Amino acid sequence: MASECMVRLRHEGTIESIRYFECRRTLMEMLRDRGYNVSESDLTLTLPEFRSRFGQYPKPESLGLITSHRNNPSNKVQVMFRGNEDIKKKTLMEIYSQIIDRENLSRLILIVQSKMTPYARKDLETCQCKVEIIKLADLVVNVTKHVLQPKYEILTADEKQELLKKHKVEAKQLPLMLRTDAIASYYGLEKGQVVKITHSGEMFNSLVTYRCVV
Repeated sequence: MASECMVRLRHEGTIESIRYFECRRTLMEMLRDRGYNVSESDLTLTLPEFRSRFGQYPKPESLGLITSHRNNPSNKVQVMFRGNEDIKKKTLMEIYSQIIDRENLSRLILIVQSKMTPYARKDLETCQCKVEIIKLADLVVNVTKHVLQPKYEILTADEKQELLKKHKVEAKQLPLMLRTDAIASYYGLEKGQVVKITHSGEMFNSLVTYRCVV
């Protein structure tokens, strides 16, 4: 009876903390899969450890981080979580003031929970680094972990050219993938990048296709 009570107390907590825990875990996996440095402790953080670190009602601004790419340390990304308030032009001034390494920052990822005004979106175009907007709800589940998902590999520029040369085609002749696609969003893909998709199943050992991001 005592052990059952301990287990129950261990898992008791707010729904809000569970939601932020799941989203931050997916974020860490996403950054790792994009090639950024992510600590093993962040990838394996448990819910009780998350609550101990961030509390039962996590403050969005406390969940952010900045890290560099494994193959290019000068390629840095900063992630900021925002609360429920709409993102306005005034809000962006606050966000810009929180950029840690402005000169070396290659990408800024904003995790939002509400809408962004047209004026704010236009203002983002003046930012020195690439700005990526991700909805918090889209991070609740890691789309790449679904049992039916095939394997995705992002081709390098050289691998892309080798593929096009081998098959004597242009990139625009490949099947397309929209940048708004869940997989393209997860990997932060840009227009023109090519994805190798390997399907495996009972009916075939391996089927490889390619898609070009538009």
